[in-house]
Amino acid sequence: MKAVYFGGDITNPTVILRIRSFLTAGLNATSFTFRRRKFNADFQPTWPNIHLGETVDRRYSRRFFSIIRGCWIVAQNRSEFEGVDFLYARMIDMALIAQFAKWWFRLDAKLIYDLEDVQAIFFKKTIAGQFYRWLERWLLERTQLVVAMSPGFVRGYLKPVQGYMGPVFILENKLQLAEPVPAPSPAAHEWRTIRDRWVIGWFGTLRCPRSMTLLAEIAERLGDRVEIQTRGFPTETGLEAYLAVVNAHPNWRYGGEYRIPDDLEEMYGRVHFSWCLDFLDAGGNSDLLLACRMYQGGYYGSVPLVAKGSEMDRFLSPHGIGHAMAEPIADSVVAFLEKLTWDDYERERERVASLGRELFLDTGQDVQRLISVIQQLPVARPLQRADYFRRRA
Repeated sequence: MKAVYFGGDITNPTVILRIRSFLTAGLNATSFTFRRRKFNADFQPTWPNIHLGETVDRRYSRRFFSIIRGCWIVAQNRSEFEGVDFLYARMIDMALIAQFAKWWFRLDAKLIYDLEDVQAIFFKKTIAGQFYRWLERWLLERTQLVVAMSPGFVRGYLKPVQGYMGPVFILENKLQLAEPVPAPSPAAHEWRTIRDRWVIGWFGTLRCPRSMTLLAEIAERLGDRVEIQTRGFPTETGLEAYLAVVNAHPNWRYGGEYRIPDDLEEMYGRVHFSWCLDFLDAGGNSDLLLACRMYQGGYYGSVPLVAKGSEMDRFLSPHGIGHAMAEPIADSVVAFLEKLTWDDYERERERVASLGRELFLDTGQDVQRLISVIQQLPVARPLQRADYFRRRA
């Protein structure tokens, strides 16, 4: 099968993971992607990729001209769409460009809409929120399949907010490693040597200002009984403001950016807990997502800390792993760490590690099932000009 992937940021690890999973599954894949200057800036894809320019996080209104430019570049690359079986578009702006490609080239390729996050604007009861929800419904009516990274996006958004009852495939952002999976190195067990304090790791896109504030409070209240380890890039606060908080706490370490999956074993092998709480879009996306750090840390045995009642709580609790923190969060975390014994922690870590391959590792089977589902979808007819202005029958 031939696929064309549309992504908003070629440096994003989950974009890279998805394209690589398609290639590993044997697809002939080409990508059309933007680039964002925040982390992993030097990454260059090893597969055919057409660069669409640079764009920014979250601010959809500022991406309008980027979308126009993206459509213009797509129109110059007819050969990349010859014989394509499906277009895979990540998020709404890329789905618009993919729809343009279907119309411009009169393609009968199936359109797959990848819903990785639900941005805050889609929950707002404002004119802008209503407009973006209408635009997404317009796209959903012309989409053959929605791929959601979390069942929470279906339960908490697609069905109740958008009224979408079409086909959905859940494809989690599990950790992807080269086969054969290497045996654990000594770095995976560094946590055993640290018994005088609990180490909490917050890794990834450090986009949640409230998490930063909560970790600062926990660091202050527990002092040398806790250590905060963070790596990644603070997208919301900026690096300078973030480092000002870090440097104000002697028990907080910032290790800069990191490589996936190369650095993960060392990172998670040194911490006792993974901070998986997120409040950036509280009441919306934050409650519904399954964070990449949950999978990455879980595979290496780091015990996840999550928000009570969140989708991650629903995911982990049936397996008896992880700890769900209720409000007030800082009080809950401090009380938990003060009562926790080393023996109890060791037992839970062993339990998390024993479920690593089952719950957290991408074995390739999920993508193979997705490809099988796409193959069985009805053939999409080429879009005509009038299709842009009427509802799909």
